[in-house]
Amino acid sequence: MRYKTMNQKTKFSDQVDFRTPEYLFKYIKSIYGDVHYDAACFQDGSNALANPLRLGDNWPEGIIYSNPPFDDDSIIKWINKGWHHSRKNKNNIHIMLIPNKLNHVKIQKNGFDLIDKIIFLGGRVNFKSSFSTKGGSSRNGSIILIQDQTLNNHEKQFSFKLLSVLKEEFN
Repeated sequence: MRYKTMNQKTKFSDQVDFRTPEYLFKYIKSIYGDVHYDAACFQDGSNALANPLRLGDNWPEGIIYSNPPFDDDSIIKWINKGWHHSRKNKNNIHIMLIPNKLNHVKIQKNGFDLIDKIIFLGGRVNFKSSFSTKGGSSRNGSIILIQDQTLNNHEKQFSFKLLSVLKEEFN
């Protein structure tokens, strides 16, 4: 039964308003300081956590955060854009929040080598919005991917953070 609910669409599955919880964004900002742009917000920028930016825009220099749509193709597009952004200037950094889909062949073939650091988040992020469905908005554990050329020493960096600890520290 659990398998069935993990793969079924919910009432709001097609909505894209999965806002990053404030405590998690505070944690992300604690890693590098101020985040300059949110590159996966609504077209009108109404849900942006920083200056609104879109995937199709010319990304300016700075630290860019993305919580892109959760399908593999979208994740790969943001990974590729973030890689090019992070390699243009040593001060350019891209930070992404995605579901833990690193075992998907498509992501391994088309994006895994473009990631410098992975932070595994223990637990499931509870995305809050008017479209949230209990147990439905975040069906996978979440991870933070970082693209930062200053970390690239030909070895991926991994770390682990429990969401319960982050909630205590950053709420």
